[in-house]
Amino acid sequence: MALADFFISLMTFVTIYSLFALGLNVKFGFTGLIDFGHVAYFMIGAYVTVFLAMPAGISETYEGISGLGLATMFAGVPGGDLLGWALALVLGMLAAALVSLLVGIPTIRLREDYLAITALGIATILNAVFHNERWLFNGAFGIREIPRPLEAVFPIGTGSFQLNLLIFGLPSVFALGYVGYRTVKVVRPLSARETALGVGTTLALAGSLGFVITTMLGLVVNLGVVSLNVDNTIALLLLVLAVVLGRQALRETDHIGSLLALVSAVLFSLWYLGQPLVKLVTDGNTSDLLLNLFWLYDANAGSAGGLDYDRFFFLFTLVLLAGAYWWVQRTVNSPYGRVLRAVRDDETVPEALGKPTFRYKIQSLMFGSALAGAAGGLWAANIGFIDPTQFASTVTFFAYTAVIIGGTANNRGVILGTAVFWVINSGTRFLDDFFPSEYAQQLAALRLILIGGLLIVILYYRPEGMLGEQDYDIDLGRGGVSDD
Repeated sequence: MALADFFISLMTFVTIYSLFALGLNVKFGFTGLIDFGHVAYFMIGAYVTVFLAMPAGISETYEGISGLGLATMFAGVPGGDLLGWALALVLGMLAAALVSLLVGIPTIRLREDYLAITALGIATILNAVFHNERWLFNGAFGIREIPRPLEAVFPIGTGSFQLNLLIFGLPSVFALGYVGYRTVKVVRPLSARETALGVGTTLALAGSLGFVITTMLGLVVNLGVVSLNVDNTIALLLLVLAVVLGRQALRETDHIGSLLALVSAVLFSLWYLGQPLVKLVTDGNTSDLLLNLFWLYDANAGSAGGLDYDRFFFLFTLVLLAGAYWWVQRTVNSPYGRVLRAVRDDETVPEALGKPTFRYKIQSLMFGSALAGAAGGLWAANIGFIDPTQFASTVTFFAYTAVIIGGTANNRGVILGTAVFWVINSGTRFLDDFFPSEYAQQLAALRLILIGGLLIVILYYRPEGMLGEQDYDIDLGRGGVSDD
């Protein structure tokens, strides 16, 4: 897989899980509800959306409830499959919200830890039902024939290579430039010394990793008694240098979030542009660099290239994430959102002011669950196959980790934390190519150790997360007096 294709796949994961984490942030970050069963609504959204969208009798191996075929019901209308699939997604969100209502009514009055354990238990029960009852949604065999909106339309292009590159490729460059501009604004508070320490740490760490990869086979074979040849010695020295520089940078700076953003930006540049730049310098080959810069343009989509379905689906999920972000932002910046935060901080205060806190908490639970349901529907369409093992409780804890890394009660921080988490968890899978296959399990554990270490560093130096709690737009009304 080309690096640009992997980048698209990774970013699609990030947008879907960001939507999932936004729902958790509504519950946990803004209302203070600890829901360890958040993944249950992700699963319900996925299954209900697929059940409503897929036609009946789509496969002989499927023995669950026959689908309703909403995606084909509007086939006579232009864009009808998208309309039918979107209707199925909305109903999937409503189903997730309805189930959360049924769960929340008897459990929402429980203390935080009891609520968390109860929610986890209910999610486990629901997963077991989906797994064992084949008559429901085909049990452990899952659903393989999942409708994907507008899939038959792609790839699309104009027939002209130059025009395709201009239409689909140029926005990619602008997008990378905008991300770079925003990153510069974030890291601007760092002094020259702090910037040098951050860049030095990243380069030393990347250099150490590079030397380890080049001597990987020998290192793994001798894992019991590590033989320190020249390359391994250099790798070890670079690792020690990275630790020393990183520790010094963390001790000197008051802008941990900016420092982490700088390190992330340098690592991304090395990963995404490093190899193509080396090819450009050594062989004069510009093709990889251009493909990575024009990442929305797929050279294999038709005779003159164009936009393939994976790139379209990434843009589709991005638009839905932007809509959800706007929706959550409007909610938390409204008087309604202020009541949610008051419930989180001290429930007795809004109660003393006559606010029905039970109703607010139930509505928050339903809102966050509906967003999780939307993420589940997108997940199913993206993967093309679902079964209950994809909805284990670890997915919820991954989302909690992302929320804490980015900043609890900060929607931008949640998206940033999700990106950091999944880039580390999935973006480092290419390291598997350098190890024998029997070490795949150890590498997966190593990725989690890396994420855990990052979480410890953030919690130690910046307990509020990389971006901290967000600021709120408070309309004071005429005369500087709020109407709430």
